[in-house]
Amino acid sequence: MPQTDAIEDAQLIFIDTEIGRGHPGYLDGTIARVAAAYPHLRYYRTDVFAASHGLSKAGWRAVRWLYRMGGKGGLITPLYGLLRRSSGAVRGPGVTVRLLGRDLSRIAARTEEILVVSHPILAGMLVPLGTVVYQHGELAAPDEALVTGCRRVLVPWQEGADTFKRSGIAPETIAVTGQCIENELTDIAAMAYKARMERLKGNGPLTVAFFSSGAYPTLHLRRLCLAARSLTAAGHTSVIFAGQSRQVAKSLIRHFRRRGLPAVDGLDISAGISIVGSTDRNDENRRIAGLFPRLDLFIAPAHERTNWAVGLGLPQFILCPHIGSYAPLNATVAVGRGVAVEIRNDRKAQTLAALIADFRQTGRLADMAFHGFGRTAIDGFDRSARILADMVGDYRRDNSSPA
Repeated sequence: MPQTDAIEDAQLIFIDTEIGRGHPGYLDGTIARVAAAYPHLRYYRTDVFAASHGLSKAGWRAVRWLYRMGGKGGLITPLYGLLRRSSGAVRGPGVTVRLLGRDLSRIAARTEEILVVSHPILAGMLVPLGTVVYQHGELAAPDEALVTGCRRVLVPWQEGADTFKRSGIAPETIAVTGQCIENELTDIAAMAYKARMERLKGNGPLTVAFFSSGAYPTLHLRRLCLAARSLTAAGHTSVIFAGQSRQVAKSLIRHFRRRGLPAVDGLDISAGISIVGSTDRNDENRRIAGLFPRLDLFIAPAHERTNWAVGLGLPQFILCPHIGSYAPLNATVAVGRGVAVEIRNDRKAQTLAALIADFRQTGRLADMAFHGFGRTAIDGFDRSARILADMVGDYRRDNSSPA
């Protein structure tokens, strides 16, 4: 097995936040490809909670709380944004970030190997301490994402690379990988797209996936429910992924059953409305991959899954309001490419089935899928793994003692 429990034995050290789904998920995909394609490479994976102790660990717990509360909007949102913007992007790390990184510095001190991160906060912390590869998997690149001093910055497309270059980051450190989309989905993308286009051009019922962010914003959940009720009344199938919150899953089931709708607990696409929970990211990815060939469109905030619309040809209807700095930029990309439409208010959610029917009749729904498939590379995890493998070889040669 390439994974090792000893930092000293590893050639690659992956460190993630385990906060939210997007950033840790990018490391999931890259690690899976490294393990599959380069089994000779030894890697070590940890996260900020496993690596931190005392005040530093308490600080990370506070950050997780800020994330969850910030995702709901209100006054906490700008506070969490302020913390992210102090991550050392172009300005250098602030006092709070240095405190959070106190115990992470011990990891850097125990190795001279390559540190791989996917969150700008971690990149800003570790750049002064070691050789850092920063995997920026997002389409959007807000100011806080622009971290200087990394040995390598991996970005999914040229537009993102141009943003990093304009911020003053050395062009030779930037590599365009292609979009970082879950390996389970890229492996079946072409087959799923072909089947989807046939359904979108037909007249039968559609299968729609729904997602919230892990913070479960109240407005998003309300519009999600309104949209699902609209689609169910029109004869379509709604599959709502509730993440790892059993409480949210139960609440959704009660909501629909009180209104006489046949909501079931579990993945059953014959039920009208399915509420699907998961134990962790990998479990959720497996469930989604099993359903993906049947999906015709999805409803979600403009977070990391926006790349499904841009790269996999799966039309997106975006839950608004946008929360955080990434969402409005991702939405601009997706809407601009003609692969997404925003659900800006309750009325649009309530009448979503009618809107989709109109889009289907005019051919716009099929066009949304067409404009989102085959236009960008989607093998970002493969390319990232190759870059890391090459870096390990180059790094070893550069740091080896003369014979």
